[in-house]
Amino acid sequence: MDLPLLSASFLAFTLTLYVILDGFDLGVGILLLFQPAKVARDHMVDSITPTWDGNETWIIMAGVTLLAAFPIAYSILLPAFYLPVILMLLALGFRGVTFEFRVQSKGHRRAWDVAFGVGSLVAALTQGFILGGLMQGVTVQNRHFAGSVLDIFRPLPIISGITLLFGYAVLGAGWLKLKSNVSLQYFASRSLRVFAPAFAAFFGIACIYAVRIQPGIRAQWASHGIALACLVSLFAIAAGTLTALSGKSRPALPFVLGLLLFVVGISGTALIVFPQIVPFSVSLWDAASSSTSQRLVMIGAACVTPVVLAYSAFAYWIFRGKTPENGWEA
Repeated sequence: MDLPLLSASFLAFTLTLYVILDGFDLGVGILLLFQPAKVARDHMVDSITPTWDGNETWIIMAGVTLLAAFPIAYSILLPAFYLPVILMLLALGFRGVTFEFRVQSKGHRRAWDVAFGVGSLVAALTQGFILGGLMQGVTVQNRHFAGSVLDIFRPLPIISGITLLFGYAVLGAGWLKLKSNVSLQYFASRSLRVFAPAFAAFFGIACIYAVRIQPGIRAQWASHGIALACLVSLFAIAAGTLTALSGKSRPALPFVLGLLLFVVGISGTALIVFPQIVPFSVSLWDAASSSTSQRLVMIGAACVTPVVLAYSAFAYWIFRGKTPENGWEA
């Protein structure tokens, strides 16, 4: 049994679930910055209230898996991304504080909504910076990070940060189409018409620039050109469909298409990175911990994952359907 491959698969699974589940509530937070109406903002927050705080469990599981199963990769990647990781964690914690304070401080709710939106925006940008930094390549010598923490302030990480911000806004708008009342449908449709083509455009720019600057990505295109071309075509079709049908489709379609965009993007990234755990320097097997640690990771995953999945499924099932006009407490 290839334990490092299993651990890497679980790591990819947890990161995918985090991006998908936390992505739409980060997107709703970003869209709060563009919504002037107090009642509409309250309805937007109510749409994510029952489930948003449980989504970040997946990123914790991803961090624990990386540390336990691939300690060499952890020791390289953490110093490489100290700045965006710290900013991301601060932003996610800040979102939690503002979420609670906006409920208690009704006289200053607009200010707390802006704070929640800024926290969501910073979290999205920093996650994109990390992704762009990975695709750019981390400088490694003798299995140690040999670059600078300022390497992330280069064009590709910045472009990736903006791309992910737009992508989360697309997911957030799709979620609002799915959950909101009639009065928010126009706002969600208008947001999709703006952010979906922006997401597709910046995604294309990021891909082209990454191929240009990173030989490892060019090599993967040479090896998996057909599969990657199919994924790019599927992304373009889904983005075009989402833009064209944002105001005319069934409420669930924009959200499903937004999820498809992310699944395609994640699949392409995995295809480019594999079998590296530190692109494009250290492989899964070179960075793996002992077999005992790998087994413990899998045992822990087998015990914890069903519980978290069951909780999430239960929460989404209980709070299915449209968000009530005056909140779930009604």
